[in-house]
Amino acid sequence: LIHVQEQQQWTMMPLKPVLTAFILSTVCTANGIYRTPSLRGVEEESSKSYSDPKTIDHKLQPSVNGPVATADRQPKSRRKFVSYTSSYFEKLWLENVDTWANEQKICDILMDQQASLLHDWLNVACTRWYQNPHQWCIIDDAHHPLWYNTANRDEFEFSWTEPKNLRDAVLGEPKPTSPTKENDHVLSKYVFLDEITGEEYYEYIEPLVSHLRFPLAKCLSTASEDDADEHKHLPTTFRGWIIPPPPDIRRKRTLFFDIGSSSWNSVAAGGAALKYFSKVWQRQSIDFDEIYAFDLETSVGRFFQDFPANSIHATLHFQQCAVSGKEQDGSDQHPFVPNLVHRVAEPDDYVLFKLDIDSPDVERDMIESILQDPEPRITELVWEHHISGNYLMTEHWGPPETLDQASLRDSYDCFLRLRQKGIRAHSWV
Repeated sequence: LIHVQEQQQWTMMPLKPVLTAFILSTVCTANGIYRTPSLRGVEEESSKSYSDPKTIDHKLQPSVNGPVATADRQPKSRRKFVSYTSSYFEKLWLENVDTWANEQKICDILMDQQASLLHDWLNVACTRWYQNPHQWCIIDDAHHPLWYNTANRDEFEFSWTEPKNLRDAVLGEPKPTSPTKENDHVLSKYVFLDEITGEEYYEYIEPLVSHLRFPLAKCLSTASEDDADEHKHLPTTFRGWIIPPPPDIRRKRTLFFDIGSSSWNSVAAGGAALKYFSKVWQRQSIDFDEIYAFDLETSVGRFFQDFPANSIHATLHFQQCAVSGKEQDGSDQHPFVPNLVHRVAEPDDYVLFKLDIDSPDVERDMIESILQDPEPRITELVWEHHISGNYLMTEHWGPPETLDQASLRDSYDCFLRLRQKGIRAHSWV
């Protein structure tokens, strides 16, 4: 049963028998009969100074403001952040994004000067390969696959439908995304320390380049003659370029905080985010133990009714409400979700934090609070930054006055600062 309080009355809603998760949910209410537990406050805003966001290499420095932590004071971490290093590809954009954006040359630079780097990136993103003699692969983002010819490096040969010459070809099984040191020139890299074993290890992430979307969106038509007209919008919502966490990511539990959630079968552009993360992360051998979802528009019934059988086995928590961007504005009815993360997540938990509510002020305040948190418990962060300075995307986001009044450089800096704190920060769609 789902216990829901709506209009100050209890209602009981039977669950579909196919839903295998235990579910706790509430509609926002102020009368106190049923509400979410109060949230723990985070510590005072840190006085830690941050390096210039344009810095390319960043290594976490030991604190000089207090005693060094000992085993008695702080448990050893399996995932202590050591450093973040921008790839060669990312460095090019960190050094030149102002010029290329102001002169509106993003597509020209990508297509004319950086095509080889893009091909190398797309090869890493392939999730299924056709057997020889074919050299095509599929980049699957759990909403719509993209067919890509890896052998044709003279141009970008894509299709949103299976090419006719592949319809009798043998397609291999899906594989997790597993970058290696051979990808250092394209993908950016984190170094972490396992304090229990003493081992240093690394993880890769997609570079901050282009307009922080699928790099070729708005730059190249990816519709072949076999494609229908309805496929032509897919490049701007395609998510297959995102490099997910490695299958062996070290963790105790796996938690997902979905701010701006939707139902499993949402018809939103790009498909439902919950479905994307569940399927793509499962391909990486990562299953969620708990999911905390928040949305103002999605109803409790709609959120739960679409789940297919055996799709997810996590404990689900859903709250229909608007969230707060600042800690001082948070309440049970309008939670400040970073506080909830601190309350329920343990230091060695893997925490995925997705933020996409189309409210620039609230989003930016929340991101800034995470940046100021000296010990954020967020492992992976996904955020669509709606800015007025992204000339390739503003037509899709609405009037410029409704967007964050920021440049593309400002957006780069924000994601770079998050990465320099050890957070796997991705631009979202």
